[in-house]
Amino acid sequence: MLNLGYPWWLLLSVLLVFALLLYYVLRGRVSDRLLVPLAVALAPVCALAAVAVAVVFSAMLSPLYETPIDSAGSPSRTTPTTTPDTTRLETTGPTTTPSASPSASPSASATASPSP
Repeated sequence: MLNLGYPWWLLLSVLLVFALLLYYVLRGRVSDRLLVPLAVALAPVCALAAVAVAVVFSAMLSPLYETPIDSAGSPSRTTPTTTPDTTRLETTGPTTTPSASPSASPSASATASPSP
């Protein structure tokens, strides 16, 4: 069973439309004896050619409708959004804990050492 992704009656109707268009175009240009077989034989070929032209045309136009990609060298025009920092900040001053003594640590002395 051939499954093309759409109903078989749609395929037959498209082929019938192509055959009727070919019959109309070829009428008067070829003999009456060859008109119907030629229209029936060329209908799938013309349908396949129409699909190929549509795919090529779509591939040529698709870059025009894609979103542009920012290059690495160009500066961003929008400001970056800030996310809340979940890391814990280090404190420079003395920290008090319930079991700590009230004296300050030696690294947090208020006096500055003299420089030479």
